[in-house]
Amino acid sequence: MFMGRRLRQQSFFQKKGYVGGQSGRWACILVLLVFSEICLLLATVQESKAIPAFARKYKANCAMCHYPVVPRLNNFGQQYRRAGYRTPGEFNKDQDFTNVNNMVAGRIRSQFVYENKEGFVERTEFKSPEFALYYSGAISRNFSAWMHATANNSTDVDFHGHIQGVFGKPNSFFSFRIGQMHMLQQQGIGGFDSPLAISTTPINNIPLTSTGKPVTFTFNKRQKGIELAYIRGPGQLRLQITNGLNEDGSGTADSGDIDPDKDYLVAYDHILDDIASGFTVFYYHGTTHGTVTGGFPPSAVDREFNYWRAGVNVSKIFHIPEFGFFELQGGYTRSHDNNPSGTPAGTDIDGNAFYVESQQYITGPEVTFYERFSLIDPDLTRDNSTRKDYTIGVVTSLQTWFRITGEYTFTDNDVTGISDHVGTLELQINY
Repeated sequence: MFMGRRLRQQSFFQKKGYVGGQSGRWACILVLLVFSEICLLLATVQESKAIPAFARKYKANCAMCHYPVVPRLNNFGQQYRRAGYRTPGEFNKDQDFTNVNNMVAGRIRSQFVYENKEGFVERTEFKSPEFALYYSGAISRNFSAWMHATANNSTDVDFHGHIQGVFGKPNSFFSFRIGQMHMLQQQGIGGFDSPLAISTTPINNIPLTSTGKPVTFTFNKRQKGIELAYIRGPGQLRLQITNGLNEDGSGTADSGDIDPDKDYLVAYDHILDDIASGFTVFYYHGTTHGTVTGGFPPSAVDREFNYWRAGVNVSKIFHIPEFGFFELQGGYTRSHDNNPSGTPAGTDIDGNAFYVESQQYITGPEVTFYERFSLIDPDLTRDNSTRKDYTIGVVTSLQTWFRITGEYTFTDNDVTGISDHVGTLELQINY
């Protein structure tokens, strides 16, 4: 965990057709450009000493598992996570978990955010989006544990975790996870891994159809359930059975969606090379309800909503001699909401969403530039109902345990008719 390596790149993103024309966006872009130059200068003071938990355990550099910077994983890091935090030589062997220093890690993220949203007051804000503690690792011959406690911009602490079992050989084994866990976001490949950027593409973290409540599904939610997986070589096939989301769109609440229906996710992800290239294909089927009344035994539900999401995420990294690495990644998701008659939505809703992203890792100054375009059409039967997001950013690790990122996003939202400019400077410490 948190074992990073810092390879960087050069930006070629061209922004065309921005609407809004407000002077604040130019100030935001200027700040980002100045930040890029600072990163190029500061990158020369980087250290290679590894600090976080797994690096301490194996006395290795963070690049053993991460590429190009923490928290994104390379091939070895992906396989290490799949195997319940075991190296190939540790399969079917007793584990020493008494050294807590090799099991516990932490992360702190602090931000300064500028936002200029059409129709709202221009503002700046200091944020603390994450203060997190992790306990993770193999605890016996076949079992592992993952526990995560985090506070986001408040004193409220969110705690979740899961138990994992691994049975087989390093190149062919079965795995199960049970507890409260991520679905695809931060667990898959080809754009579903832990993000290099401050933000993730909106197609993974906002609803993709215009139904509104109760279908508020997003891929970045954690859910309670079980996952069964078979891993063979670079491929992984998995099935998740989860409680699904409640009527407020939460997958972690203790109450709300009390009906017996379960949600299902089938996914296959495949690692293409030793760096981080790969792809994930997936299908998710969910059920939720307009109204659920409590009581024992539970009363009947008023209406049942079925929906599905299917798609693919892919990334490919190319080595450019004497420069570094260039990456292209993207994803497409098809959405369908099956709305019962008599609901406000009236008819079934279909939506499309996709994103494309490029990243350039420059190995000399060790700076990464990234550019992303996302488009969401939440209702294919309506004209002029798309949301477009344009993002550029730059990130560098000043030391292996300390990274700094600057990011700017412009959102052109035809659904609401509101454009938005957001610039973020983030400091992140991993221990």
